[in-house]
Amino acid sequence: MPRSMTGFGQSDRNGYHVEIKGVNHRYRDIRIRLPKDLSSFEIPVRDLVHEHVHRGKVEVNVTRGVAAEVQERLPINRELARLYFDDLAGLARDFGGEVTFRDILALPGIMTENIRNPEEQWPLLQEGIISALEAFTTTKDEEGSRLKGDITARLEALVRMHERMKQNAGEMVDIYRERLLARLRELLGDNADRMDEARIEQEVALIADRSDITEELVRLHSHITSFQEVIAAPEPSVGRRLDFMLQEINRELNTIGSKSQIVNLSHIVIEAKAEVEKIREQVQNIE
Repeated sequence: MPRSMTGFGQSDRNGYHVEIKGVNHRYRDIRIRLPKDLSSFEIPVRDLVHEHVHRGKVEVNVTRGVAAEVQERLPINRELARLYFDDLAGLARDFGGEVTFRDILALPGIMTENIRNPEEQWPLLQEGIISALEAFTTTKDEEGSRLKGDITARLEALVRMHERMKQNAGEMVDIYRERLLARLRELLGDNADRMDEARIEQEVALIADRSDITEELVRLHSHITSFQEVIAAPEPSVGRRLDFMLQEINRELNTIGSKSQIVNLSHIVIEAKAEVEKIREQVQNIE
């Protein structure tokens, strides 16, 4: 089943809050945001995400959660704070003003995060990343299921249009012959009985050869059938293949349209191309 590139997943595990967002992108673009002291884990996190994502722009944001059993108090260097206060208070006495605790907190070294052992933190962080990736993949699969339903319905409409094209193609030569005879009768008037039937049939045969769309219809049906098989397959990352197949379908429709000699067939081709464009919009969302 196709998988969408759009999705969202989050988790709160072991004091870490992980959010993963995915949007459409032509290639795979993974961006990681980690707390400063966990920056050494960017490559392992990227590798985890890489295993679950084949195409799309993905943003992974990791912050420390507020779980009471995990969160630790930030240490305050009270001795340094007292030294800063004494110096600032002296300046205040000399130049005027007041010293508040906010002034002290703004100075470097007063409040720092506890230094944690990175090796101990990786298993905790990894669990949160994997949990968020599972939720992320689930939303992408759900969206992919909706895309599959819409695309399948449009493919069935294309199949019906293909049948209508075949019917019109079989009538195209006769319609052209009648149109040519009517035009000749109009031009020749009373001398219409002097028309060269052999020359007319030769002209009709020439146009029939130029406007024959049998091969294009066969290839069009083959491309649509292949598209249906791919969209129904269990493989999730089929976006690129489907995009290439749509290009082939559109190429055959363009050729059929250029060879069309009757209005009805041209109208069907326009309808089919509009349907292909709607399918293309949906395929742009598939991983």
